[in-house]
Amino acid sequence: MNLSEDSPPTLNFSNNGRHITVYMFDQNLAILRFFSDMLETNIARLRRVAGAYARAQPGLTGAGPGWAVTRFAGAEHLSLQLGDEVYFRKVPKEISKFMVCRAKAEKRFLNCSIEMTGKNHPESMPLTLAHALAG
Repeated sequence: MNLSEDSPPTLNFSNNGRHITVYMFDQNLAILRFFSDMLETNIARLRRVAGAYARAQPGLTGAGPGWAVTRFAGAEHLSLQLGDEVYFRKVPKEISKFMVCRAKAEKRFLNCSIEMTGKNHPESMPLTLAHALAG
């Protein structure tokens, strides 16, 4: 993730008795603002999003490190959780297909893009996460 020892976290918040530290890499400004604004103006919503995302991605939580790939805002993102630290990195286009295939094979893929087909795929965004993201 190319993180130096003194790199400040992107977000810090408490959720369910835990202090969560989030680092975001290679993200566009709109995504950073979206989550930063939520932290500053509506921490309850950020907690709902974090909880819904964790429930939707069981490969991230539990004992030991966890990882998942999420399609969000037109790109794939690798999520890595180490204890109470969470790292999000936009996946480079050159390897995104490989990462999605690997994540799907291990049931660690979540598609948070908007689907207009009316079909409900197993890796589609759960309704609770969609509601939390929408506000």
